[in-house]
Amino acid sequence: MTWIEKECASLRDRGLLAVELPPCLFPYIRRADPDWRPRYSQFNLPGEYHNGGVWPFVCGFYVSALVAAGRFRSAENSLLALTELVRPAREAHVTYGFNEWFRAQDGKPRGQDWQTWSASMYLYAAECVATRSTPFFDEIRNA
Repeated sequence: MTWIEKECASLRDRGLLAVELPPCLFPYIRRADPDWRPRYSQFNLPGEYHNGGVWPFVCGFYVSALVAAGRFRSAENSLLALTELVRPAREAHVTYGFNEWFRAQDGKPRGQDWQTWSASMYLYAAECVATRSTPFFDEIRNA
């Protein structure tokens, strides 16, 4: 968790991350990197989609991991950030868009609105913070 927070702070300092939540992959794969593929120029630019986009689904797991690690204040703060992240919609005129993913550099919704996996992991993260537990995973760890 400490490494994630440090790396995300570095990304924010360099203008590469606009939100207070981690992207799905970092460091981003850049054109000069050996993992770069030509199709990334169109579909997977750094900070977008699978190359560092911010996914509410993944962030819900991050919040729950903070709870599991006993980092309750960080989990609460991350849940507040996740609450703000899931509000905007790309196309729909709704209070909560639960968009699929967001561009890391500006936090704008870029995927599809009304994604149940985004909504469900938001609800799971909220339950984890409220109960200071990680339902299902607690049982697995304690078995």
